[in-house]
Amino acid sequence: MKMRALACAAAVALFVCTPCRAETLKLLIWDDYIDPALLEQWKAKTGIDIQQIYFDSGDKRDEILANPDTGVDLVVIGQVGAAQFGQRGILEPLTDDNLPALKTEQPRWRTQCGRYSVPYFWGTLGIVYRTDKVDPAPTSWNDLLSPAPALAGHVAMLGDRNDILVPPLILEGKSINASDTASLKGAFGRLQGQSKAVLTYDYVLTSLKDPKLAPQIYMALAYSGDQKTLNADPTAPGAWRYVLPKEGSLLWIDCLSVVAKSAHKQAALQFLDYLSQPASAAQNALALRQPTPNAAAMALLPEEMRTNPEIFPSDAAVANSQFYEAPSAEAVQTRKRIMSSLVNFHDAQ
Repeated sequence: MKMRALACAAAVALFVCTPCRAETLKLLIWDDYIDPALLEQWKAKTGIDIQQIYFDSGDKRDEILANPDTGVDLVVIGQVGAAQFGQRGILEPLTDDNLPALKTEQPRWRTQCGRYSVPYFWGTLGIVYRTDKVDPAPTSWNDLLSPAPALAGHVAMLGDRNDILVPPLILEGKSINASDTASLKGAFGRLQGQSKAVLTYDYVLTSLKDPKLAPQIYMALAYSGDQKTLNADPTAPGAWRYVLPKEGSLLWIDCLSVVAKSAHKQAALQFLDYLSQPASAAQNALALRQPTPNAAAMALLPEEMRTNPEIFPSDAAVANSQFYEAPSAEAVQTRKRIMSSLVNFHDAQ
């Protein structure tokens, strides 16, 4: 009741003068990353539909966003990408004036997302595993990079040039933002050593859609929250768990932005404000089992969720994790070459 009351109160000012229009907004987003009920409620209030366009890696998202003719209105993007695309004029600046709900976001996350985006969800990079196939449970990045013989051919990694380097760099005692040759060469060597155990370099949620791959994946590099989607799959219902390795990890923040050239900019801003209302943010977080960066929404979540370490990692775990920093153009190209070489090396075996 409390959540519903807040939703109604927040919606009055936003929607009372908004006419119902036959309009569609294109949202570039990860698969299964927004509560369908929220989209239905939005359409019922405004008459505006949301068309989701899915990507399964940051590189693919950036390629789409960089295309001036893509027609995208809104995008889920990381804090580094938000700053880079914003400075290039591709994303619309956001302020308390054009997005009133910004005031409800926690300052820490609002700072990370910067002036071109609003915080959406945050989390960590870790390991997902099937409890019916993996025993003992993984606790270290080494369990993923040097898996037990029984897991050979049952490991899924990520095709993202940055995220795939996080585990080996951390095990080498390096920053996840390392760009020097020695650090990247060492990380590449660890990934080469792991490659015989790797089934695929596609994102585990993408691989889940392939009936040949899905039953063969027992362990994967994944993002916190992915276990919810995995547990809904009939291949191994309820068997997946997520663990944050003891050595630390990436602390990611996903932000939402409006594309500056959107033909429906006002509607896009309204939708962003709708998602950022405390009741909407809480509903979305509860449905997806993801940690919200919205301070006011936190109070609306059940205690069992707020105290679940798979969803909200401990302060110590957060302190032991790192944010991405903006890379140099040379570092970007080096990481792209590493990713390409790794896939080629794997396929040639």
